[in-house]
Amino acid sequence: MFFNTPFPFIRSFRSQFLIGLTLGFFIGFLVIFLEPMGANNYSNPYKNLYFAGYGGIVFFSYLLFVSLSNVYMYFLNVWKWLEELLFSFLFISIVIIVTFFYTELLINKSTERLQLDWFLWWYQNMFLGFGVLTSILMILLRRYYGIKTLSKKEIILPNKKVIGIKGTLKKDVFKCILEDVFFIKSEDNYVFIIHMTPDGIKEKMLRSTLKHIHEQLPELLKVHRSFLINPKHIKELKGNAQNGKVYLKGIERPISVSKTYFESLQKTLS
Repeated sequence: MFFNTPFPFIRSFRSQFLIGLTLGFFIGFLVIFLEPMGANNYSNPYKNLYFAGYGGIVFFSYLLFVSLSNVYMYFLNVWKWLEELLFSFLFISIVIIVTFFYTELLINKSTERLQLDWFLWWYQNMFLGFGVLTSILMILLRRYYGIKTLSKKEIILPNKKVIGIKGTLKKDVFKCILEDVFFIKSEDNYVFIIHMTPDGIKEKMLRSTLKHIHEQLPELLKVHRSFLINPKHIKELKGNAQNGKVYLKGIERPISVSKTYFESLQKTLS
């Protein structure tokens, strides 16, 4: 189900700060230059400064949103599309409430319209106008920064382990999510890591031996002198010890299982 699909949770404050800054600038720009909801009738020598305050509200509300989501993640350690959408709604609601009081008390300087009926009208129009647009932009930015920072280990996907696979060369390190690795094959003095990315299945080459990789990733199963497979992706095992083949989910071609490892793999699957 879509709502139960993991959504990248970013722990990097720098990335969150940039997202909040972008959202604040976006709203401030719209209010200053479009002057919606009768703002063009507002006469004040510091009008643009007051209007820029809306961007500040969005920025600080987003930081509050980040703090609340961090607390949620700390205790429950889960962040899916459901949480992302619910917290987005909370974020937009906080922004609308604060902007309502900001508009009436600081800009209009009047308490006459601090009434429930007027607030509900304000909330509805702001939500359908700026709220939906801001929420979509926020989710796109968070998704973008989440994928972008994957290699920097700033992204946390619930129940998924980020690993760094080291080659024999000192600076040869490949970072990915363990569950996204399908299998690893060796050829001559190199290994090829077949893994899932947002753009589909990719292959990463490192200078190393299969033994060296297996020492780093004992979770993987050796099924052949040239292959390590991720047991979480096993679809089925076919054949016998003389001609064994293992099929992985999402991978078309089967992987050969040597006589040495066939029986142990069979027991693991059973």
